[in-house]
Amino acid sequence: MNILPRLLCTATMAGTLLAPRLASADGALRTVLVIDASSSMRGTDPKELRKVAAELFVDLTRSGDELAVVGFDGAARDAMASLVVVRTPDDRAEIKRAVRAVGNDGNWTDFTAGLEGARRLLEAKPRAPGDQDLIVFLTDGRCDPDPRGPLADAARASGGKARVEQVCQAKVLDDLVPSLGKTRIYAVGLSKSAPRAFLDDLGRRTGGIGVATDRPDELPRLFADIYARLFGSRLSEGASAPSISVPVDEGASSLDLVLVGPPKLGMRLFDPKGAEVSTTGDRPGVYFSDNPAYRLLRLDAPEPGAYRLDVAGGGTGGRYAVLQNLDLHLAFPGLPEVLEIGKSATLKLRLATPGGKAPSKTFLDRHAFSLAAVEGVNACDDVALAAAAPIPLRALPDGSFEATITPSKKGALCLLGRMSPGESGVLTRETRSAAVRVIPPIHLKATLTTPFGVMKQGTVNTASISLEGSEVGELIFADIEKEGLAPGMSLSRRDVEIGPATAKRLDIALVVGRDAPPGPREITLRIVPKKPQGFEDRAVTVRVPVTIVPLTFWERYGRTLQGGLLCLFTLFLVLGLMLPARFRRTAILHYEDRRDPDLPRQAKFPLGAKARAGLYRSARVTVGPMGPVLRGGVVELRAGPGGAVLARPAAGKRATELPRDDDFSAGEPREPRLVKGWFRVSPGVKYAIEGTGLVFWWNPR
Repeated sequence: MNILPRLLCTATMAGTLLAPRLASADGALRTVLVIDASSSMRGTDPKELRKVAAELFVDLTRSGDELAVVGFDGAARDAMASLVVVRTPDDRAEIKRAVRAVGNDGNWTDFTAGLEGARRLLEAKPRAPGDQDLIVFLTDGRCDPDPRGPLADAARASGGKARVEQVCQAKVLDDLVPSLGKTRIYAVGLSKSAPRAFLDDLGRRTGGIGVATDRPDELPRLFADIYARLFGSRLSEGASAPSISVPVDEGASSLDLVLVGPPKLGMRLFDPKGAEVSTTGDRPGVYFSDNPAYRLLRLDAPEPGAYRLDVAGGGTGGRYAVLQNLDLHLAFPGLPEVLEIGKSATLKLRLATPGGKAPSKTFLDRHAFSLAAVEGVNACDDVALAAAAPIPLRALPDGSFEATITPSKKGALCLLGRMSPGESGVLTRETRSAAVRVIPPIHLKATLTTPFGVMKQGTVNTASISLEGSEVGELIFADIEKEGLAPGMSLSRRDVEIGPATAKRLDIALVVGRDAPPGPREITLRIVPKKPQGFEDRAVTVRVPVTIVPLTFWERYGRTLQGGLLCLFTLFLVLGLMLPARFRRTAILHYEDRRDPDLPRQAKFPLGAKARAGLYRSARVTVGPMGPVLRGGVVELRAGPGGAVLARPAAGKRATELPRDDDFSAGEPREPRLVKGWFRVSPGVKYAIEGTGLVFWWNPR
């Protein structure tokens, strides 16, 4: 019981390794199950465990693969009409019904009949690129064809020197095997009398295997082992328990669980978040098969983390196996875009998951890795690649392989990497690289022709570098790396194109900031090829001297001083225009000439409109007996704070404040109080300038 679940699980993992999302080079598996239906099976396999094994094989089959069933005795019988593409549970159920329909009442056992039936099914549907054809062949004894058939006739025609079984085996090996082309046969014998040597030879010649056993309960293991040999496997297994921890790593393409035991044992799987994985309905990415002898749960693209498997029905009395399958791809990491003629290059070949997780060294050691290369105009021709001699590979500690290649022809280089089963190996992978361009050698030469010279702070100058003498057969893109730049210094360009038709001169501008440190220095420019990759070692270095001269005081601060003075002058001007006091905009000056008491003359003057303020000078007006004058006035009026009016009599003149006309209680005219010769003119109050005949007053509106 311990061996059976182990190999069941091994096969399950193997089946999921080639999930549909893997590299297209793996293609589809087209398998025909050829099952002995002779009456001898009643004694050899009374419990029909061969059908249980075949049903397990059906469950292990990947989505997108193709299956068919052929029973045989003296002829092919109970055969399916064609290969069935496995995509849904209904497809698997159809194939399982065909497995159960294989009888056990045949009279003869003709190997050629069963294999011919398989060949007809495979040939009826053309194989797509990358597809692989397989035959799983099961018999319980020797080849015992109908004595009235062609094989018996051929044996008799040999003069009795050959037995019918020998003729049958020769027919299979010499005629049928070549007609099957690249179809691999996995031959299983069930009985002590099974022709072990023949079965082994049949498997070996076709790239499969041949095994024999006399125990029917080992058939599920053997059928499952066939899948394991196809794709490789890794598992953890043991006696079932109520709860089992299942860690899943990055890069798993599927998680497969098999529980072997009586039907009372049930299984439930919980994801890392604690949610149960439903096994009912048509949930995408989940396949569940409930067989009387086993339960199989497959989860595609599982999320990394800790899963939990709960076993119901007591949790004991069975065996479990957990399979974590890596989504493995063969690739050329870091493959350069361009190589040079005569220049050796190291190339890598690596098997890993999309996330970069490589399988164990033990797994890699079970396989053979090879690399072929073709160069020239037709480098990527399939026929040329297939016929190319392998290049020696060196294993590296990280699990990858490397090889050294030295191209000799201009054009292209194509690589074909293969992984094939070695001793006890099981997995096949193949990858072809994109075409790598092969060009003439690249040699860069750079010479300084014009240095930056002497530069003042805050200036820009250009240096010229000649690329004459460089050998570049293909356009390349290079970065310009620099050293020796001081703070406040920068270069105008960071990259350059170099090719057969590009200019052989490189101009680079140096920007020197106003605060860059003065003095002589040397700037190192390194031209490093970056695209295509792989030519960084062709970098060339040019040293460009430069001397930084400091700015004079006036060069450094002149503009600042000029700007400051301009700002001060502007401020002075603005203040001079804005600060002087102004008469109220509605102020009206009234004046009266009383020199002729009998004919006094009166007029008014708009102070706010006509008396304007000057630069730092309040608004002013000089008034004579006849009104405002430029010269010879007897009183000067000036705008005061808040729209007030101040008056200053001319030298030697006195001003008196006259009583209001409507104020009968007022006394004699009085002289206003002067402050530095000025007095405040109250609105509506009349003032007379003694000895001049002038009387004036003002109103705010």
